[in-house]
Amino acid sequence: MLRTIKKYSLYVLGFVFLALGIAGYILPGLPGTIFLILAATCFVRSNKKMYNWITSHKIFGKVVKDYLDTGEMPLKAKIFSIASIWIFTTISLVWSPYGMIFIIAVIAIATSGTLFILTRPTKQIKPQITTPEAAVEEEEGHTN
Repeated sequence: MLRTIKKYSLYVLGFVFLALGIAGYILPGLPGTIFLILAATCFVRSNKKMYNWITSHKIFGKVVKDYLDTGEMPLKAKIFSIASIWIFTTISLVWSPYGMIFIIAVIAIATSGTLFILTRPTKQIKPQITTPEAAVEEEEGHTN
């Protein structure tokens, strides 16, 4: 009984995160990839078909799958994410009519998000193989 409730809860939560993730790819200021990673994490325990759909999607599948497999983030994604966090944090603080508790909370959340991103390993970009001979050597495991 409890297992069934957990499975359906993860299933529903997966669709909520999926909707937010897709919206994040369309709406500026809303992150998309993190919600798709959360959706895939929910679906891996509740619906393998949806997990496979997310991780094999032509637009965002590779990024989600790579992160789930290795925990690595591309350097450009790290820079963009941290810049976005602090741009929107600054906007929130400048135009907020709230007091010191709000300011402390927003800065604490932005700082924790930044620290999380900085502690993720950076994905190393492999050089592109440009010649057919190099491709054959790479497949055979030979290097010069």
